[in-house]
Amino acid sequence: MHHRSLGTQALFLSSVSAIIGSGWLFSAYYSAKLAGNGAIIAWVIGAALLLTIAFSFAEISSMIPISGSSTRIPYISHGTSVSMIFSWIIWLCYLAIMTSEIQAMIQYVSFYIPALTKANGGLTALGYVWAIGFAFIISALNVYSVRLLMKANSVLTLFKIFLPILIVLVIFLHYFSWPKIAGTTTGGFLPLGWHGVFSAISAGGIVFAFNGFKQAAEMAGEAKKPQVTVPLATIGSILLCLGIYLLLQLSFLISMTPENLSHGWSNLFLTGSNSPIAGVLDQDHLTWLNSFLYAGAVIAPMAAAIMYCAVSARSLYAISKIGYAPKIFQKLSPSGNPKAAIIVNFFLSLCFFAPFPGWSSIATFLTSLLALTYALGPVCLLALRKQVPDLKRPFKLPLGTLWSLVAFYICTLLTYWSGWPILWKTSLLLVVGYVFFLSYYALFGRHRGDDLDFKASLWVWIYIFGVALVSYFGNFQGTGQISDLLVYFLLLLISIASLFASTYFCVSPEKAKKNIQALNLNV
Repeated sequence: MHHRSLGTQALFLSSVSAIIGSGWLFSAYYSAKLAGNGAIIAWVIGAALLLTIAFSFAEISSMIPISGSSTRIPYISHGTSVSMIFSWIIWLCYLAIMTSEIQAMIQYVSFYIPALTKANGGLTALGYVWAIGFAFIISALNVYSVRLLMKANSVLTLFKIFLPILIVLVIFLHYFSWPKIAGTTTGGFLPLGWHGVFSAISAGGIVFAFNGFKQAAEMAGEAKKPQVTVPLATIGSILLCLGIYLLLQLSFLISMTPENLSHGWSNLFLTGSNSPIAGVLDQDHLTWLNSFLYAGAVIAPMAAAIMYCAVSARSLYAISKIGYAPKIFQKLSPSGNPKAAIIVNFFLSLCFFAPFPGWSSIATFLTSLLALTYALGPVCLLALRKQVPDLKRPFKLPLGTLWSLVAFYICTLLTYWSGWPILWKTSLLLVVGYVFFLSYYALFGRHRGDDLDFKASLWVWIYIFGVALVSYFGNFQGTGQISDLLVYFLLLLISIASLFASTYFCVSPEKAKKNIQALNLNV
């Protein structure tokens, strides 16, 4: 059992640090391209949607306060197959986040070395050399210096908060304009309609920008009074980061000139658009801020990449430990790091650059993966209320069934808004991962006599293939053969069917209680 030493402040700073990664460097630009001034509404809606999901995690993590809850609680409530599937998804998320942070650094460096990237942000041959170099440095530092970086987390977090606020204040002092914020001079407040607003939430990087909001729940096993500290840290970190992101979005909007918008928001023209904040500062003749910006554009993503390299390696180590992957990933270096897992992750992280060219493409792909992991909150909440109704819940949501359904439907919408080109790749990766785990289990794990609990995973396949089918015929880069109204109705039906299937087919109350008792939590 972990020593419970983390208070609200430590959890809050950890969550803020996890949230503020590379998102602040890009999301204002991509959201504006998709929604214009409506990006302001998109940020507020995005934060509200994620808060709704976050409350479900707050109930679970305060009830069963364990570290690494995203992979361990699904095993408690739904058994082996669901645990396999989501262990795979979460590991992929960590790998792709590491890749996105490397991509962010290279795109900002490309403002001064254009030969590193293509027009869409994809890497050139020289860019791939830089990516390999960054990935190697990150992996090497992870083996030897990650503990030092973790100790410096509080200082880095304060720096990450201070830097965007400094940039915003300077831009506001020079260019603040109510007409530009209201959209009276830039084509109206919703120039691309609500479709643009919803697209910005998923494809504009808004959900990605909040991707660390579950950090407090993941660290609940190390928290003092988790029933109080986890909800406070989760809600507080989302609200603080929302304030910072809104200020960044406003500063971006007021910096736009008629030349930038001569062909509309969808075709927004910005010199150096692969490094949008740098492009804005250059356009606004505020280049004296570039030294601060580039410190943040390299240090913050580098620190985040090192952290996620550590987490992804430990995730692969844990997958191996519970028998879903070869034992070689359990081998530790003299300093206690899973060296084999780090080496494998180094090579695999490089594989994300080609199919997802540019930061925006990686972020949208990640949004679809993250939305699937967020769905675990309402799924496990309902299942555990059925399995262990008498277990003490220090933080209990009212109207749990309705809340879970709303939160689950939100996850469905976030997945759908990612678009068909992203969703089919996500579905394929899910199938490939499950086939790999089943094959490994058939060859090496069957002797343990574990029950695969396949029936408890039926809801996953109903959900994934149902949403993918609707996406193919829908209006977010699909064929557009069915109307938005019908799409949202069908997605609601799929959400209801999947959520209640997940509750009906979860493992037995006896097995769930046995899994909880094995944790020795004294809950």
